[in-house]
Amino acid sequence: MLAHRRAVAPEARFVGGQAERLPFPAAAFDLLTAAGSLNYADFALFLPEAARVLAPGGILVIYDFSAGRRLRGSTRLAEWFAAFERRYPAPPDYDLDVRALGYGPAGLQLEAYKEVEVAVPMTLGSYLPYALSETNVESAITRGEPEEEIREWCRGTLEKVFGGATLDVLFDAYFAVVARTAA
Repeated sequence: MLAHRRAVAPEARFVGGQAERLPFPAAAFDLLTAAGSLNYADFALFLPEAARVLAPGGILVIYDFSAGRRLRGSTRLAEWFAAFERRYPAPPDYDLDVRALGYGPAGLQLEAYKEVEVAVPMTLGSYLPYALSETNVESAITRGEPEEEIREWCRGTLEKVFGGATLDVLFDAYFAVVARTAA
């Protein structure tokens, strides 16, 4: 994301930091967002830190997408994704349900939660790099599986799913709105 920051937001200032130790003063923000990142956070440290940097009445918006594993009107991608997960299992304890987090002790409260389905037109050429970015692949490479072998298995098996077509890949997504309640 940072590689494209100037093209997307040329007037913005970007600061790197960790969710558990945000490099900002208390009550600095009315809005804080977390996009597909909290699977990697230590919640016991992050939630109080989010509350610290939010102004009174400030909002934390958490959002993420699940894996694109379905097609509209076809089971081919769901079947492929099941085989992909058998071959390259997801790391344990990766799933996150933001509705179940303990917000209260940090002075936060879940105000709203909404699930949506997003259709993204994709081809084999666009889906393959996406599939290779999945945490399952990172985990397999860490275990010693050669990246090129993973790429070739995915390419070969996905050709049967996509052929030369552009297909609507369905992603389930959610948005959670969390309010700072403590003064």
